[in-house]
Amino acid sequence: MARDSPNILDDDEELDTASFMLEACGIEYSDFYDNERILTRENLESNFNFLRKMVDNRSFRRAPYFVIGYFLLITGTEMPEDLRREILDAAKWKHEAGDYWLDNNFKVRRKICLKDFRQKIRAHKPDQKLRPIRLIYPHGKGDIYTKYRSQTVIGLSEFEKKCKSGRIYDAKHLLLEGWGLETIPEIVFEIKCLETLSLSANQLQNIPAEISNLNALKDLDLCCNLLTSLPNSIGELSLLESLSIVNNQISSLPNSMRHLKHLKYIGVRGTQITKVPEFLKAKRLDEYSGTIYL
Repeated sequence: MARDSPNILDDDEELDTASFMLEACGIEYSDFYDNERILTRENLESNFNFLRKMVDNRSFRRAPYFVIGYFLLITGTEMPEDLRREILDAAKWKHEAGDYWLDNNFKVRRKICLKDFRQKIRAHKPDQKLRPIRLIYPHGKGDIYTKYRSQTVIGLSEFEKKCKSGRIYDAKHLLLEGWGLETIPEIVFEIKCLETLSLSANQLQNIPAEISNLNALKDLDLCCNLLTSLPNSIGELSLLESLSIVNNQISSLPNSMRHLKHLKYIGVRGTQITKVPEFLKAKRLDEYSGTIYL
């Protein structure tokens, strides 16, 4: 049966399983969807034995392994080695290679998600919070994963290889989502042709002023970090079209952003921003999606 999304935790069976597991932890799925941090390590640990039994009872299905693996990653909960092996096996591409796919591009994107998930399951350590990649589509397109894959760098392993070879400077799209980064690697600010930068679901507490070096940047995703503010230099990203600061502790936007003539969207759901700043000529703030449309 074909999936509707290549992302982990987006399949109907995975969503149903996640909802059931969250309910066992006393959490509504809708609340988890708005902010995954509502599921804590303490909560997961206190309910882990029950969840593990649920996985074992459904060991003939793959969905429970994806869900519990996802929860272990985002909470930094200790992962038993036998469970790690079972999750890695469930996430092997061989289980899906013969399935019906909507198209070849979808198949490619699914492989990316499974590879990222397996890398993070292998890298997982207690207290280290990681998160599976959730594919983004800058400008509404998925070409960065297919047609322009050679210009796209996905994950730390690929990033480090490109840095060593010097080919990182040719990258136009850099996705370092969910790797628990506390700082942005300095070399990132030297990639002059970078158009897309996703640093979501990390542990960033600040964005250096050097972000202004990325003159070609169009899409900047900073959601699900630990940010309390943005640097004034962000107003120098003259080509920026979209910005996501969803689920950060940001209460205001720098006045310098009024200079961003190409900016169309600002995602602010889960922040302390409740109204559009006067210096922005916004059309509206969609309260449902938490997006400012400019």
